[in-house]
Order: sequence, then structure tokens, then C-alpha cells
Amino acid sequence: MRIWNEGSDIYNELMEVEKYIRKALKTRQSILSKTVQELLDAGGKRLRPALVLLSGQFGDYNRKKLMPIAAGIEILHMATLVHDDIIDDADIRRGIPTVQSKWGKDMAVFTGDFLLTRSFSLITQNVELENMHKLSNVLKAICEGEIDQYQHRYNLDISVNTYLKRIARKTALLFSLSCRVGAEESGCSSRDTWNLWQFGKNVGMAFQIVDDILDFEGDTEIVGKPLMADFASGVFTLPVIYTAQDPYYKKKLKGIVETGRFTHDELKCVQRWVQESGAMDYSKKLANRYITRAINNLKSLPDIPAREYLGDLVMELEKREY
Repeated sequence: MRIWNEGSDIYNELMEVEKYIRKALKTRQSILSKTVQELLDAGGKRLRPALVLLSGQFGDYNRKKLMPIAAGIEILHMATLVHDDIIDDADIRRGIPTVQSKWGKDMAVFTGDFLLTRSFSLITQNVELENMHKLSNVLKAICEGEIDQYQHRYNLDISVNTYLKRIARKTALLFSLSCRVGAEESGCSSRDTWNLWQFGKNVGMAFQIVDDILDFEGDTEIVGKPLMADFASGVFTLPVIYTAQDPYYKKKLKGIVETGRFTHDELKCVQRWVQESGAMDYSKKLANRYITRAINNLKSLPDIPAREYLGDLVMELEKREY
């Protein structure tokens, strides 16, 4: 994948963003410094910063202006993950212990809040006021999406449409905002900005659906957390939601959910049912539908190297193992 190859233009730019992130997150508070360092060492592909920088290249690209914005958006994403792990009581993220499991929920809250403040410090110094309003609205939507997910835990009556609205808020909006801010801060045309915004939304939707598929049939080493983690915590994603639309499987699922606990054998049964019901095939087809839309958005953009890199991101999404 060229975008992550050492020596490529975008790879070098992302290394500079990484420096911005690490510099912004320096603190003299010893415990906080350790929790932040562990988060940084866990890595991540920095997709959202890549979207900011690549979108900016369709306009008057100013790397000095966009890099702190890209860093700020990634730090914001990190903050939402830390808070998400607190809510889900998650033990593992990206293959290492979460902040809340290692340091406790109090320290995890402090760490998430610290990340939020550093994110806004970077972003507010470098974006137009209108884009700050958009960022605030996206953050509000992310919170609402998380609360919606929490409110509907263990609920087998969720519709596919409700699920799609939830992941649009939880995941896709930050992807689309990354593209839009990069484009608008670089003076892109309204047409290119709209296509980049739509591209980010469609990639974000596909990304989350694929993530939810991998929770059932992914490789634990690649996924970075135990399989069925979402289901075990009462978060029912697209494969389960679709399965529960069949009365036969819904009755079986209710029998397990009502016990309030999930044994290893019961989780294996759920994995088998989502396969038998056709839910996995349905989920993959829906993810591919969003991928196709993202590709069509790219076709409407100018043919420059940045478009090829964005195409690489879509190809990588298509090839995620499931």
C-alpha cells in the first residue's frame, strides 16, 4: 500500500503530523505522561490526519496550516476511544490494555479530557470559526451516537436504519469532517469539497460496518481485541440486528440475552447463527455499497496524486480480512 510506504510523500507528511501529536501531548504530570505515551505507542494508521492532508491537496495546500489541524483531529479521535473504552468497560484496544483497565476509570477520564483540551488547542489556532462550529457539532453528534448505543444495549429490536444513523454519528462524521476541513481550509472549490465530504462519509460508513463484521469473524491479532467483544458487552451491531429480523433466530438470541451472561459456547452459537441467517453476507454487501459510493466520489475529483492515495485507502478497506 503506497500510502504507508516509507519514502512516499504522504508517509513523510504523516510522520510530521506524528511529531505534532507527540509535542502537543507532552506533560509534566507523571501518570498522565505514562498513559498518553502508552496510547501513542499503541500506534494506529492515522487515517483521519491522512484524509485532512490529502483533501487539502485538491486546493492551495499549506502543510504548516493543515498539520496541526490533522494532529488535533487525531487527538480528538484518541479521546473518543479512551472514553468509549470506559463506557464499554473494555480491557484491550489495539492489542494492549486500555487506559481504564490498567490505570482505572478515574485516570481514564482525566486522560480523555486532557486529550480533548489539547485537541481543541491545536485546532482553534488554525481553523476558521465556521469550521470550529462544524467540529463542535460533530463532537456533539459523536456523543449522541455513543449515548444511543449505550441506551440500546441488549436490545434486539433495533432496526438497520437506526444502526446506520448511529454509526454515521459515531464514526462516519469524523471521517467526513476530516475531508471537509482539509478541503475548506485549502480553498477547494465547492464541488470538490462536497465530493470529498461525501467520500469521507462513505468511507467512514464502510469502515465501521467492516469493523463490526470483524468482531464476528476477524483475526484477533489483527483486530486487536477479543472477538465478539461488542456482543458480549451488549452492543448489537449489524450482523446481530439483521439476524434478529428473522423470528426463528430472534427467539434463539433472546434465550441467550435474557440470561444476562454469555458463555463461550453461547457466543459460538451466535457466531453460527449470524452466518446461517445470511447476516454476514448482507453486512458485506452493504459495506461494499458504501465503498462503491466512495469510489464514485473519487471519480468526480481532479486526477492528481492525492486522488490515487485516497483510492489506495479504499482498496485497503476492501481488502480488510473478513
